[in-house]
Amino acid sequence: MAALLSSLWPGLGHLAEGARRTAVLLALPPLILLVLAIGAIAGPDRISRLATLVNPDVIAALLVAEFLLLAWRLIAVGDAFRRGKGAARERGAALTAVALVFVLVPSVYAAYLTEVARDAALTVFAPVSQTYNPSAYTGGPRDDDFGTEPLPSDQPSPPPTLGRFTVLLLGVDSGPNRSEALTDTMIVASLDPIAGAVSMVSVPRDTVDVPLADGRLFHPKINSLVSYVNQYPSKFPGAPSGEAVLAAALGQLLNVHIDGWAEVNLPGFVKVIDSIGGVDVTVTDALCDYRYREYGFDGFAISPGHYHLNGLAALAYARIRHSAGESDFTRAARQGEIVIAARDQIVHGGFLNDPAGLIESMGELVKTSLDPSVVAQYAGFAASIQRDHIYRAVMQYPLVHGALNDPRGSVLIPRMNLIQDLARRAFPEAGTLPTGLDTIPEESTDPTKTKLPQLTCSAPPPPTTAPTPKPTLAPSTEPTAPPPTSEPTATDKPGGPPTPEPTIAPPDPSP
Repeated sequence: MAALLSSLWPGLGHLAEGARRTAVLLALPPLILLVLAIGAIAGPDRISRLATLVNPDVIAALLVAEFLLLAWRLIAVGDAFRRGKGAARERGAALTAVALVFVLVPSVYAAYLTEVARDAALTVFAPVSQTYNPSAYTGGPRDDDFGTEPLPSDQPSPPPTLGRFTVLLLGVDSGPNRSEALTDTMIVASLDPIAGAVSMVSVPRDTVDVPLADGRLFHPKINSLVSYVNQYPSKFPGAPSGEAVLAAALGQLLNVHIDGWAEVNLPGFVKVIDSIGGVDVTVTDALCDYRYREYGFDGFAISPGHYHLNGLAALAYARIRHSAGESDFTRAARQGEIVIAARDQIVHGGFLNDPAGLIESMGELVKTSLDPSVVAQYAGFAASIQRDHIYRAVMQYPLVHGALNDPRGSVLIPRMNLIQDLARRAFPEAGTLPTGLDTIPEESTDPTKTKLPQLTCSAPPPPTTAPTPKPTLAPSTEPTAPPPTSEPTATDKPGGPPTPEPTIAPPDPSP
């Protein structure tokens, strides 16, 4: 019984046996650790303190502390059993076994989580050089993929940080039917810790003629730049990675200094969302994309309402773009919405839903150039910012415009002066709130969330051409003028009949 009591807390068994001094000595160190842990979690800057756990060195130190605590508890249990009265027969052996279960099971699980976190942190924060020196490029042979036209801008290079912390968030689409991994999601997110605001600008994937930090223009679509750099590293001397070149290019485009990048594999994003228990979104317009046939979906549809989406549904919601009235621009806005929803879920304790799964998925799917100490420094600021201080914009018309018969396909050509006007409003000097940008709507206060309805989203039926009735002429003996030409019907007009929009059928009422 003394051993069982000391397994619950070191020293309780000794206290029961009258060894008060030993009980205090054994109970005090774990008590101090508990008070410190509660203070770290309950304090106003708890997110920053918890964020220090992404540092591999901190995790390694925590693992050592856990083993020392396990040894301390085992010593307390063993000494309590030695002091207990009675022979070590069946009852004493059973109680000791239970005591060891109380000690070993939670300690082993905690050590497992810590080791998983250490492995994930070592993978995410791999020590690679991210220092990019664009001046290393000194010219080369003519290359049709690049141009050297002067930029129509009065700010040719990004300014210093000005108190901001700016990160390029990348979503890499390496799903089915992809021959290469493309950065189809590019969000420049800038944190202003002085004003307590975040600005997010989404860059469309089909943007072309983007200025590089070395003075050239990249003519192909910007979502292929990372893959291009990795395929032709000799064209980018001094570049540690394709992501570093892309971050510098978008910093040049938006006239903001980007401190680092973080990249997530979009198909694997499902694991991250599931590990935090899903995300809450508010759908304002009905969506139906019958062409979305990935990850088990045969078309994806959703009607207006408040939803709690799992990983697969959240990914589909963020990726579809063939619904009526939707485009790459509206898709970019939905992707930003999912990013904020995931942040809210984590801040509200979603990481406790499946901590091992979250840690493992982050290690498998995320890589970054950021230093873990920097992440810990700014995590608390990012978590505390209210939604009405989260500003977002999508680079769309008139900031970019299309081109007819462009050999590169469907492209968006940037208007640099308009883009940098947006940049000045989105990324002002720290302490000044952005102007002219939308903010994130407040979370729904409705505690009930609608389940994703089982709606049918199929291709519209093929158009049917009805025969045009011929005019009937009344018999007459008098000469008459030629019959008037009837007004052209939908089938007579150029281009044929209008294609009906895809429709969302109501859910099946059967059980």
